[in-house]
Amino acid sequence: MSLATHPQLTLRQLWHFVVAAEAGTMAEAARRLHLAPSAISMSIAELERIVGAELAIKRRAKGLTLTATGRTVLRQAREMLELAHEIETMGHGTRASLTGPLTVGCFMPLGPTIIPPMLNAFALQCPKVEVDFMEGFHQDMQAALLDGSIDVAFLYGADISPALRSATVAMAPAYVLLPADHALAAEASVSLEQIATDPLVLYESDPITQRILGLYQGSGISPQIRHRSRSYATVRSLVGTGRGVAVLFQQPALEAPYGELQVVLKPLTLPDNQTAAVPVSVAWPRSSRLNSRAQAWVEVAAELFDQAAGN
Repeated sequence: MSLATHPQLTLRQLWHFVVAAEAGTMAEAARRLHLAPSAISMSIAELERIVGAELAIKRRAKGLTLTATGRTVLRQAREMLELAHEIETMGHGTRASLTGPLTVGCFMPLGPTIIPPMLNAFALQCPKVEVDFMEGFHQDMQAALLDGSIDVAFLYGADISPALRSATVAMAPAYVLLPADHALAAEASVSLEQIATDPLVLYESDPITQRILGLYQGSGISPQIRHRSRSYATVRSLVGTGRGVAVLFQQPALEAPYGELQVVLKPLTLPDNQTAAVPVSVAWPRSSRLNSRAQAWVEVAAELFDQAAGN
């Protein structure tokens, strides 16, 4: 960065452009900002002059349509405004002072056990932040991060796009899910050899599916797949009704009790007492920095998992 010349653009111009882009029309942006539409138009025109390119095409019937340059400037403008806000509030210095929206994502199998305790823990420390969340499959969540639909997402730390950064907050060991009346239900742990002839209820959504099948392959066992499901809840219910066994990657300290589902969860043991686990990570786009709210979310997640593990 060169400080030899004074920058011509202003935060006000960026602010007006972001609001107009999000509102879709000059009239709606003016209403939100309590300004005349001509004032918004002048700000954007001046920003276009400074950038040297058209940022939006204005059509009476369709409102504003961003150009390719406009979409890039919009992303960068949001980051600059976020940074400006952080500088303004730097002296406050506490999570309790953080304000604004935060949209988080979660790989669906992790949602039921991670999202509720995370929302509670985060609300206690950052009560002024407005958190919304969405769930989806692994690739869906990565796409949502890259298109800006969400700020951060919980993912299993495998097959993460190089366009994303991630921080591991916990490890999810492999467990065997058995019907409560299974012959191995009283064992402290279970190996794949012990369930080699049991029908397998396979959770079918990568990267977890490949990890499960890889464990079987590594042990020289061909699984007897009876059912496949993209829902952890359905997998648990099928096991509970005696349709087979399952291998899952869990964070058991955050799991709800399984008794009412008529299933038991047992640690999976591999040959030579090895263990299998996948990282549970928080991910965000490599092209942008974490804002203060998202950074707080990552930190609270690490603290929550740490407490759940008893460390």
